[in-house]
Amino acid sequence: MKLLKPPYLQIAIDLISYDSFIEIIKSIPFSEKILIEAGTPLIKKFGAKIIKKIKELHNKSYAIADMKTLDVGWLEVQIGAEAGANAIAISGLAPIETIISSLQEAEKRDVDIVLDLMNVSEPLTLLKSLEEIPQIILFHRGIDQEGNKEHPWELITEVKKSYPEALIAIAGGLSLETSKKALNKGADIIIIGRAITQAKDISNEVTKFLEILEKRN
Repeated sequence: MKLLKPPYLQIAIDLISYDSFIEIIKSIPFSEKILIEAGTPLIKKFGAKIIKKIKELHNKSYAIADMKTLDVGWLEVQIGAEAGANAIAISGLAPIETIISSLQEAEKRDVDIVLDLMNVSEPLTLLKSLEEIPQIILFHRGIDQEGNKEHPWELITEVKKSYPEALIAIAGGLSLETSKKALNKGADIIIIGRAITQAKDISNEVTKFLEILEKRN
């Protein structure tokens, strides 16, 4: 399953409650524009097998395993792929050897790599050092950084222009308004966590984000 018709809405589920996870998954409407992410806390709590549950309840959805891999990239890609993930997120802070081994294993298993640039000081330098560019490049502001750090809007546009073959994703406390800005700056994927997963009416909130994707088209 490849992502050929951006933009997309990626819903990040960063929970440690299984019951809440199930409730949220069942509340997410089916749409070819929706990607579902098993966040790092969810995977650490329940293991990569939680991806199988996502695929069971949303069997047509593109699923991401946010492993934030820093070492043994090939092995963590293997784990994610065998659990049914369509993409595995690895950290851009990993050694270059780890990033390369992740990309190589992903190609063997026909899955995508999300390169998470959280805290990477020179994203363009990192990308230029790679012979193969990951399918998804993620600009990610951590939860602990919110309120202290802005999204690198101009750099996002620059990377999009430099690597048009890759999809650009943006995560980190996005609202409806900042999601519109992200799309205008070149984002192909807006990643939303709490704004959806903590909403009183999850389905209605998802619809609002899908509507802004339609306007970008």
